[in-house]
Amino acid sequence: MHHMTTKARQRQSFTKTVFQAIIVILFLSLAPPILAIYDPLSVPNNRFGMHIADLNDVPDVAPLVNSTGGDWGYVTLVAPQTDHNTSAWQKLFDDMRRLHLIPIVRLATKPEGASWKKPSKGDIRDWVSFLTSLNWPTENRYVVVFNEPNHAKEWGNTIDPEGYADILVTFAKALKEANEDFFILPAGLDASAASNGDSLDAAEYLKRMVSAKPELLDLIDGWTSHSYPNPGFSGSPYAWGRGTLWTFSWELELLRSLGLKKSLPVFITETGWTHSEGKFWQPRSLRPEGVGANLAIAAGSVWQDARIAAITPFVFNYQDYPFDHFSFKQLGNGEYYAHYASYQAITKQQSKPRQRESYEIDHPLLPEKLVAGSTYALQTKIKNTGQGIADASQGYELVIEDSKGFAISDVSLPRLEPGQRETLTFSLTTPNTPGVYPVKLIIRHNDNIAILEAREITLIPPPTLVVQTHLGWKRTSNAKNAKVLVYDGHELTHEFPDLALIDGTAVTPGLTNITPGKRYRIVLVIPSFLPAQTSVAVKETETLVRLPRLLPLDFDEDGALTLSDVTTLLKLQPHAVLNRFFGK
Repeated sequence: MHHMTTKARQRQSFTKTVFQAIIVILFLSLAPPILAIYDPLSVPNNRFGMHIADLNDVPDVAPLVNSTGGDWGYVTLVAPQTDHNTSAWQKLFDDMRRLHLIPIVRLATKPEGASWKKPSKGDIRDWVSFLTSLNWPTENRYVVVFNEPNHAKEWGNTIDPEGYADILVTFAKALKEANEDFFILPAGLDASAASNGDSLDAAEYLKRMVSAKPELLDLIDGWTSHSYPNPGFSGSPYAWGRGTLWTFSWELELLRSLGLKKSLPVFITETGWTHSEGKFWQPRSLRPEGVGANLAIAAGSVWQDARIAAITPFVFNYQDYPFDHFSFKQLGNGEYYAHYASYQAITKQQSKPRQRESYEIDHPLLPEKLVAGSTYALQTKIKNTGQGIADASQGYELVIEDSKGFAISDVSLPRLEPGQRETLTFSLTTPNTPGVYPVKLIIRHNDNIAILEAREITLIPPPTLVVQTHLGWKRTSNAKNAKVLVYDGHELTHEFPDLALIDGTAVTPGLTNITPGKRYRIVLVIPSFLPAQTSVAVKETETLVRLPRLLPLDFDEDGALTLSDVTTLLKLQPHAVLNRFFGK
């Protein structure tokens, strides 16, 4: 038989390795990409929200958008380039987390006279640094890239759809590269604007945007719409098409004609009617009661469209010209107009937005080896490094997964906001059968799990303690009623009563509730003798425990040396005392 040479075997091995590498690369290239963002329409979603102009209004918005059993409504807010105060924004996001509000952050530059400064690519690094520095309330980080650029005053007094498309694509790529949780939304356009030099028809604007940067259709994750009931923000809630509450549908159809292939959830970040109230009465506008009626009609019809993820009417509170006639809040007195109650009465649902759950523990909780049929009291410091507020009353629970007989009880899971660190305690009970078990300790909330620790635990049979001592200076150290106590620090772990001490040796039956290799305090108690103790590391099978000589000085048998022992001693006959020390 021909024998392969060493070099031939090496060539064959190398060829095999290269082939395997090629197969892996091909598999990875064919595998679908893992998307960090999720479709907000794929989970229970409260689409109702509010557009705010003042960040201080956030606490007042929650009772409006989370009413009638609703939860996790949306809030559109503006982040100007001049306000990148990370600590202030983090406090705002923390408040929104507590209030169950989802932020939709619209980027803005800064005013230059009567217009807004045109964004620059040079600003992107600062924007990315700021937006990624924040711990957002939800997994999706909704970002609207500027506002109504088909108005010249919103884009440095220029009409430049190609320039906006370039900024949109550049911002989208930079944000996605920094963190794939960014959910990119384009600027909402004014669909009713005319081509008159100060503005450009929205259809023409969109066509030029897509023509200049076709890739933007793949980079955006949702569609931003300013679906106002025009003309004059006073149109019928039943009207259809462009310039109505259905503007978003017209926009999506236009995008389809321009090459959009995927479905885009719709974020109506501006909509609503003007009302007659404000600094000056506006008789051609609806009374607030009429606005409220229209909001109810819209909520029961057009806003039920399954493509809509969020509706944030403009605007919650504006105390001056030019938007006082949009305000839900009355001027100067803190009260609300009638349409506030109408919007609050709209039936809403509970959302379950995804949040990243993660935690850090100070030290491993699960030892490598434990004893079968035992119960352990475990504790550690735990820090919330995720987005959710861990709270047992909100369904957060500590569980063991794939445990095969392991169980936990007496769980004290502290309420933890992101960044907080507290003590976690619980009891762990092991199954009775020795063996190797995979154990995974997790915190679970709805469908989210965060692994605290995962490892294989070896369960050993209960080990034995062999306790040796001398009873005074007796010739034989025998006793029928010895007791062995095992302490972990100051906690009593196990008690063995009624043991026989034979020739100075007592053997415990199966020792449970201990960790092999750990040191424990072993105490021997025998009536009439003062207790003796020592500290030993308990071995996996048998541990020899050598104790000091027990002194028969506990005359009153209370387990301690006190004045009462002296009193009792004086009552005894001398031979009885000697027998305690030197008898058989």
